[in-house]
Amino acid sequence: MLAKILYHAVGRPIRKALFLNIQLQVLMQRFTRRVYHVYCKLLLILHDGPESKWFWAPSLGELQNYYRDAAIRAHSLPFQPKISVILPVYRVDPDIFRETLASVAMQCYTNWELCIVDDASGMPELERMVRQFAAAHPGRVKFSQNAENVHISATSNRCIEMATGDYLALLDHDDRLTPNALAEMVRYINLRDRPDILFSDERVIEPDGKGTFLVFCKPDWSPFYHLSCNYTTHLTLYRTQLIRDVGGFRVGFEGSQDHDLMMRAVEATDRPVVHVPFCLYQWRAVETSTAKSAESKPYAALAGVKAVTEACQRRGRPAEVTWEPESFHYRVKFQLPDEFPLVSILIPTKDHGETLRACLKSLFGKSTYPNFEVVLLDNGTTDQTALNVMRDFQAAEPQRLRIERREGHFNFAALNNSGARVARGDYLILLNNDTVVRTPEWIEELLRLAQFPEVAAVGCKLLYPDGEIQHAGLELDDRKIANHSFKGFPENTTAYNNITKTVHEVSAVTGACMMIAAEKYHEVGGLDEVYLPNGYGDVDFCLRLSDRGYTHVYTPYATLIHDESRSRGRINETFERHYMVTRWGQRLLNDPYLNFNLSRNTEFTIDAEFPYIDPTGKDFQDLIGAHDAVAGSHIRPMNRAA
Repeated sequence: MLAKILYHAVGRPIRKALFLNIQLQVLMQRFTRRVYHVYCKLLLILHDGPESKWFWAPSLGELQNYYRDAAIRAHSLPFQPKISVILPVYRVDPDIFRETLASVAMQCYTNWELCIVDDASGMPELERMVRQFAAAHPGRVKFSQNAENVHISATSNRCIEMATGDYLALLDHDDRLTPNALAEMVRYINLRDRPDILFSDERVIEPDGKGTFLVFCKPDWSPFYHLSCNYTTHLTLYRTQLIRDVGGFRVGFEGSQDHDLMMRAVEATDRPVVHVPFCLYQWRAVETSTAKSAESKPYAALAGVKAVTEACQRRGRPAEVTWEPESFHYRVKFQLPDEFPLVSILIPTKDHGETLRACLKSLFGKSTYPNFEVVLLDNGTTDQTALNVMRDFQAAEPQRLRIERREGHFNFAALNNSGARVARGDYLILLNNDTVVRTPEWIEELLRLAQFPEVAAVGCKLLYPDGEIQHAGLELDDRKIANHSFKGFPENTTAYNNITKTVHEVSAVTGACMMIAAEKYHEVGGLDEVYLPNGYGDVDFCLRLSDRGYTHVYTPYATLIHDESRSRGRINETFERHYMVTRWGQRLLNDPYLNFNLSRNTEFTIDAEFPYIDPTGKDFQDLIGAHDAVAGSHIRPMNRAA
C-alpha cells in the first residue's frame, strides 16, 4: 500500500516528466534537422542561384547522359509500340506552344507520331508553326483544323481518329513532356506485359517554365481515391483500341473529360492499371488552367460531379457526389444498405475510469447509427471508478452494452479475438478505450466503405486532443515497420494533394479504430495473439488480408479524438519488430500507396538522398538548345528568361 502511495505521489510525476522530456528532445531533433536543411539550401542558393532545388537535381550533363542511356535501353526492348501523341490546340500562346512541340521532338523514344487538331483558333501563326514542325519531322505529324469551335472533347476525338499508334498519349497544348517520357512508358509497357492503361507522376511549372514546389509523386492505382479526384491526370497512356471501344471522350464533360475517360476505360479492361513512378509531365499553371486554380474552370467541377455520379451508377454503387472546394476533391457518399446491419464495437479496457467514461459517453451520446452494440473487454479492472462506470453504463444501456471479462496479462490481440467470437454484429469495430467520437456519423462513414466485397479494413482520421493528426492511415517503412501518415500535422493540412481530406487506399490502418466485416476478420483468424500480442498486430492483420486480395481504405469523414495508448503505456516491441521484418520484409520495403521517390518520414516529401529527374526552368531550355544544336531542328527555344 505504501509503495503504491509513493508511486502515485513521487514516481508517477517523475515518469511523466521524463516522458515529456523525451518528447521535447524528439521535437528539438526534428526542428534542428529542418533548420539545418534550410541552412544548407540557402548556401546552395547563394552558390548556384535561384535555380537550385530542394532535392538532388542532376546536372545538365548528367541529364543528357541519362536520356542517351534511356534511348538505348528503350530501343533494345522486344516490343516497340508506336505512340500517338494526342494534341488538341486552341488559342495557345505561340511561345508556350513552341515548348510543347519541342518537348515532343526531344523524346528519347522515337517511334511516335503527333496528331494535332486546331479547334478553330483563328491564329495563322499556330498553323505556320505546326507546318514548320511537320516539315522538320516528315511522316510523323498529322494536322487538321475544325471549321468551327467544338471544344476539347470533340477536338480530342478527331485527334484519336487520325491516330495509327498502338497507344495514345494525352498532351495539352501548353504543357511539356520530359525527354524520357515515352521511353519510360515503353519500358513499363514491356515490363508489365503490355497493359491497357499507364500513368506517371507529374509536376506544375510556372507560365515561364520555372518549377514550382508542386511535384506530385503519386500512389499506385487506387480506385477509391480516383473517384474522389482525378489524381492520375498526366501523363496517361491508353491502348488505342481500348479508347475506341469506349467511344473516346464524351461531349458534355468538358473540364473533366480526362477523369470521365479514365473511369470508363478502367471499367472496360480487366488488366491492372500501371503506375510509372517517374515525373514525366510538366503541367503549366497558366491563367486558364486548373493547375493555376480550380476556379479558372468552374464548369469543370459540375462536369466532374456528373462523371463520378455516373461512374458509381455504372458500377452498381449509387452515391451522392458533391464538390468540396476546400480540398478541390469530390466527396462520394455511397448509399448504405437498406437495412442497417448490426455493428459490434469491441473495446479492450482496464482501469482508467474517467477515460472509459468519456469514451462510452461519446459512443452512446453522439453516434447516430441506429444499430450497434458495445462489447467491453475487461482485462482485470480493479479501479473502483472504472467499475462504477461499467456498472452505470450497463444499467443505462442494457441492450447495447455487454461486458466480457478476461484475466491475465494484457494481450490486445487475444482480447479482440475473444470479443469477435462473442460479437453478434455483421461488422466489427476495433476501438481503443481512450478515443472520443467527434463526428456523429462516424459508423455510417466507415460502413459506406466496409460494405464492399473487395474492402477489408477501414480506418478513420484520429486526432490528438490538441487537434493535430495522429492517424490518417499507416505507411509501410522497412525496419520501422509502419508510420502513422501525417502524424503531428495540423488537421486541415493541404499536404500531398489534400490527401488527408480525401478517401483513399492505404496499406494498413491502426487497430485503435478499425471497421471490418466479421466474416473477413475470421477468414484470416483475427489478430495474431501469439507472436504479436500488442505491437504491430494491426499491420500484420492488414497484410494478411491483402494477401487474400482485399484492400484497405481510409476515410476522413469519420473523425475521433485519440489520447494515444494511455491504458497500457510504453512496451518493448523489439521481438515484434524482428518478427515483422522476418515475415514481411519485402512487403515493408515497398508500400504501393507511398511513392518510391518519397522519403519515409511521414511528411511525403521527395527523398533528397537520391537523384530526382525533373528538368525545369533553365535546365529545360538548355536541353532544347542542345537538342536543336544536334538535330538541327527548326523549332527555336523560347526567347525569354527562364
